[in-house]
Amino acid sequence: MSMKMFRFLLFPFGVLYFLVTYIRNKFYDFNIFKSTSFNVPLIGIGNLSSGGTGKTPMVEYLIRKFSDKHNTVLISRGYKRSTNGYVRAFSSSSPESIGDEPFQIFKKFNKINVVVDSNRVRGVSKILSEEPKTDLIVLDDCFQHRKINLKLNIILTTYHSPFYNDFIIPVGNLREQRNSYKRADVIIVTKCPELISNDDLDHFRKKIQLHNNQNIFFTKINYDNNLKGDSKINLDLILDPIILVTGIANSDPIVDFLKNSRVVFEHISYSDHFNYSQNDIDKIEKNSNKLIITTEKDFQKIQLLKRKNKWVYLEIKIEFLENESIFNSLIDKAINTS
Repeated sequence: MSMKMFRFLLFPFGVLYFLVTYIRNKFYDFNIFKSTSFNVPLIGIGNLSSGGTGKTPMVEYLIRKFSDKHNTVLISRGYKRSTNGYVRAFSSSSPESIGDEPFQIFKKFNKINVVVDSNRVRGVSKILSEEPKTDLIVLDDCFQHRKINLKLNIILTTYHSPFYNDFIIPVGNLREQRNSYKRADVIIVTKCPELISNDDLDHFRKKIQLHNNQNIFFTKINYDNNLKGDSKINLDLILDPIILVTGIANSDPIVDFLKNSRVVFEHISYSDHFNYSQNDIDKIEKNSNKLIITTEKDFQKIQLLKRKNKWVYLEIKIEFLENESIFNSLIDKAINTS
């Protein structure tokens, strides 16, 4: 049975899921369920789908642009971590204790504080009591977390799988109904192709049907050819076949990038947020001395495991196709008018 047919058979469960999320959202819309506000600016990065839209590069973009001027905190739920409740990242933290993506950001940006807590209200309250000089909080994956009021609500959707073509779980990948996008202040279309016309962008805008209070931006993925990790090497200098190892929601962009770069590779793919064991590393490296390329998130999780091959990673950044200064002005306004 095909996955498409299987999902169609699950349609009745999708109707039930839709009703539950619809009623919950209406309770918040009519203030039956209350949301908590804070005096510090809260900027949320989220999505309607169940993953793979590029939230982490967007979070890193905000940190890179604004943490030099502001005492910044990242709050995430810490997906698949081994701990519970409120946990603040310290030098002794690991991907297991705080989650792979928060760990990556904590190791990369030493000027910010990183907190994980599935209860965002509690997370904000505690970090503000510990770090009262905090004047910017970025919340990762919080669009469905309506217990907290955001100063700026940003959602991401991919160019090739936009939310308006998707269906609610389990028939599709949406966490809630399509028209929930109306709650967003900013919509960012991620993973756009290298070559895209103004007509294509206008078509996308019309399909989304923006409201007057909403802004839309388009971004693409940029990979750094200067690989980091066990050694430093430029991608253009790789002539021999390599192994690509990924444990992310959507490997297509990195696969396409390597193909376009004329790199010959074998791809070993794991599920998103995969936790590598020593046995996994041994299997990957078995009978091979090939260079292994992976994602930055995956590399952070294998550093303490024994390896005989050289592992390097591609660093990813986002690039705005247009109007980057307008987007940054919206962030500045949200921070400075709180």
